Amino acid sequence: MTPINLLDVFDYARHHGPRLLLWGLAVGLAGFLVCYLIPPTYRATAVILPPDEDELSSSLMATRRSLGGLGGLGRLGPYFTQADIAMAILRSRTVAESVSRRFELRKVYKTKDEPSAVDQLRERVRVRIANDGTISVTLDDGSAERSAAMANYYLTELDRENQRFRSSQARRTREFLEIRVAETDSSLRVAERMAADYQRKKGAILATPEVQSSLDGAGSLMAQKITSETELELLKQYASPNSDEVRRLEARVNELRRQVGQMPATQAGGAELVRDVVIRQEVLSILMPQLEEARIREAMDTPTIQVLDAARPPTRRAWPRRAWITAFGFALGIVVGLGEPLLRTARASLRR
Repeated sequence: MTPINLLDVFDYARHHGPRLLLWGLAVGLAGFLVCYLIPPTYRATAVILPPDEDELSSSLMATRRSLGGLGGLGRLGPYFTQADIAMAILRSRTVAESVSRRFELRKVYKTKDEPSAVDQLRERVRVRIANDGTISVTLDDGSAERSAAMANYYLTELDRENQRFRSSQARRTREFLEIRVAETDSSLRVAERMAADYQRKKGAILATPEVQSSLDGAGSLMAQKITSETELELLKQYASPNSDEVRRLEARVNELRRQVGQMPATQAGGAELVRDVVIRQEVLSILMPQLEEARIREAMDTPTIQVLDAARPPTRRAWPRRAWITAFGFALGIVVGLGEPLLRTARASLRR
């Protein structure tokens, strides 16, 4: 069998150009007309700015920044960012179900039940994060107005879920910190009374510069231990006990406890009492701002997202693309027109 002679094909195309053009126009026109039979799909996109890191979470981790790291403990690892959380919420079935109920998609998609409508909706929505941190929600629908309305409603649901989570988290944090602040304040009052009683009985508590330096270091270390233990207990309310963050923080607490256990006993009279007061004052100064922040966050109802581009009803359909389909039909028509010489050349090759 001899190969197809492309020169014969080019020669045929040169001598039968009008016929090939007619084939291309006919199939291209057919494709153009078919576009009107395909249900249109409109695509709307809403974009939000990169979410700010949660102020409460940042405040709860202020211990690390204010107290500094200890040698050999290493970095405790990152938390999930607010962008990660926003992406998870937008992709969740909970939000999809809310959107489906709001726009009665079971009737729109003509499905037998609500879960089927939700599944179709999740196939039509795309949530993406750009390199600049912005998050976009793109939704395809047969109605231009509905596609834009649903994309914007996704952002509304994101804000509502953020506010609900923020308030719930702040309430649990506030309740926890109130207990720790009350305990620390009570122990501080006891330590202050014991120091005052010591001064009344034995006079002013004096300490040499060396002893004072030792007291300051011991107090700082004890404060780090107590606040790290507080941070660990608070973290366990939100994270799994087996998570990397919990394990790293447990290692930090164990290391602090080890270092506290190795501290030499204070020999100066009354110095232990002074150290107890200093420790509790430092712990209280760290916990109080966190408690106030938790109270503020619990009462806040401000928007949690910033919309960069609200979705607008698209003026052009996303599918079918009439220009693309017509161009493809025209090219297909040319190929069909060339089919006769190709078949004739192939048959001649077979006879040989």
